[in-house]
Amino acid sequence: MTPLKKRKPWQHALSYLFGWFSRFVFALLYSTCRVTVVGEEIVNNFQKEHPGKGLLYASYHRGVTFFVYYYRFKNFVVMASASKDGELAAQTANRHGWVVVRGSSSYRGSEALREMIPYFKKGYHGGLLVDAPRGPAHVSKIGIVIASRMAGVPIVPGMWSADRYWRLKSWDRTIIPKPFSRIVFIYGSELIEVPRNASREECEAYRQLLDDTLIRLMNRTDHFF
Repeated sequence: MTPLKKRKPWQHALSYLFGWFSRFVFALLYSTCRVTVVGEEIVNNFQKEHPGKGLLYASYHRGVTFFVYYYRFKNFVVMASASKDGELAAQTANRHGWVVVRGSSSYRGSEALREMIPYFKKGYHGGLLVDAPRGPAHVSKIGIVIASRMAGVPIVPGMWSADRYWRLKSWDRTIIPKPFSRIVFIYGSELIEVPRNASREECEAYRQLLDDTLIRLMNRTDHFF
């Protein structure tokens, strides 16, 4: 990938404009949709019992557009790839009020995770698309488990789908709801809490548990309607 610092000013300007354009398009599109949320009590109960403590929200990259819009301006921090596509994603997230750190599993991922930790201590929530940035689709990276262990914050899996949508021919098979569609957003029934002293093998088991949960949620949302 090309480091961001080597990109030309006009490339940064185009990315900046793309961020504002995406905010307008997302607002226009999602304002027409009806959203049903299932299982949100798991988040509400945690916040009542642990006021000021953050959560790590986890899902697959296919649902990126809705997540950026749904959690807009809610004190969320996210990791975006340092690639060209990651710059577009970062600008889009910025325009929706997200704090963005740059990195991925293939480039400065450990540094980016460490940059996220102070935000969790301030009560921010984290959002990670766990099969990003390059896939394979629907197979999570272990980074979110490491972040949960380092920060001492639980992982909450979530997935959404719609009764009518477009599916892009990208590696992640991104879905975009059609105007005036119905969206269902389902949270996992249990938080995934990674002990601070979890070994590498135990972290891998938690990663597999997360994938198993997300796959079940994906099947449930895709057949909800």
